[in-house]
Amino acid sequence: MELESELGGLDLHEVTRLVDAVLAEHRGRLDEDGIVLYAGTNTMSERARAAHEVSLGSRPSMGWPGEKFQTGLDELDVLEVLAPLQVAALMGGEFAEVRLQSATMANLACYTAFARPGDTIAVLPEAAGGHASHHAQGAAGIRGLRVVDLPYDAGRFDIDYDALPAFLREQRPALVVVGASLMLFPHDVARVRAACDEVGAVLVYDASHMAGLIAGGRFQRPLDEGAHLVTMSTYKSFGGPPGAAIVSRDEDLAHRVSTAAYPGLTANYDASRLAPLAVAAAEHAAAGPAYADRCIANAKTLAAALEGEGFTVAASHLGWTVSHHVAVDAAAFGGGDGAARLLAEGGVYLSGIGLPDQAPGDPMRGLRIGTQEVTRRGLGPEAMREVATLMRRLLIDGQDPVKVLQDTVALRRSATP
Repeated sequence: MELESELGGLDLHEVTRLVDAVLAEHRGRLDEDGIVLYAGTNTMSERARAAHEVSLGSRPSMGWPGEKFQTGLDELDVLEVLAPLQVAALMGGEFAEVRLQSATMANLACYTAFARPGDTIAVLPEAAGGHASHHAQGAAGIRGLRVVDLPYDAGRFDIDYDALPAFLREQRPALVVVGASLMLFPHDVARVRAACDEVGAVLVYDASHMAGLIAGGRFQRPLDEGAHLVTMSTYKSFGGPPGAAIVSRDEDLAHRVSTAAYPGLTANYDASRLAPLAVAAAEHAAAGPAYADRCIANAKTLAAALEGEGFTVAASHLGWTVSHHVAVDAAAFGGGDGAARLLAEGGVYLSGIGLPDQAPGDPMRGLRIGTQEVTRRGLGPEAMREVATLMRRLLIDGQDPVKVLQDTVALRRSATP
């Protein structure tokens, strides 16, 4: 309310000046000076940014390529074919729907296509990283679905595969959704698919966080392993513009989700996303494996360094991680949210998250770390060791964040993309 009262009634000059100041502050804090370890972010390459023609986003683009309601959109027709082809090939599919603005909408398109209100979907528990769009408070609830948590083995950070078949026979879900906001290790997608086939459930793999690694041929290949559909964010580890895609090998399934996407959930959409998305996909095709390897190497180095600095790193008995994610138990620092705010004062930006062994409803105990942006900005394993030291100084040693911030900025500015 205080901010609202300050910002009300500004004239054009004041608004312009304020917006310029806000954008400059954002660029300085996050793009130039900060160590951004938030798992849900990334920065586009210079090529992709150059392809982001904002004016395309204001051009109506209703209908299918070659069959638009509006005329003069030949160039958009090309992009509407090019971008899906690029994304589908990278993810191991044949068809891709790329018009949706977020992975939440992509998941909702799947719910719309394959479940009716009142049907059941089975998803990962929230404490295990199950996304809000999988649960009743999000898109699943908007669709009117009954949500049940898949059996989960917190010690293994994975689904309880032995309990899964009987659970699905009892619950009879229309869809099973795997993939999460925290993914340290891959799922055994083939075993999940076998259990889904017994009950006729559609298997959706939410690759929102893992898409960049999957595109690079690392972590796992969900469609090769049996997933019916992959939903994904096109930024995060993928490093493209904000938005989403749904990928499949099955023409009928692809048609059903595209029909849900248009005209069901979109009419016009931000077509300016398509050109940078195509470029980002082409970049992954050219250099994705090397980028994925660097992300994973940075995560492993950071996990080891954090443990060496005295932190309790999740899944240490399993080797911490095989992805670009790392999780830290922040109970000793007042929980994930409080620890994240203190780290931000020292220029290290990440977020809290629940951990699988938490009781339902407990505050988020963990810190979630992603290495995809710092990797793209040129920070390597030695820098990850320095990041662990910065985090120790802030959370364990209790040093003045202002002093730590100076070293954070110096580390960030030392990076060479």
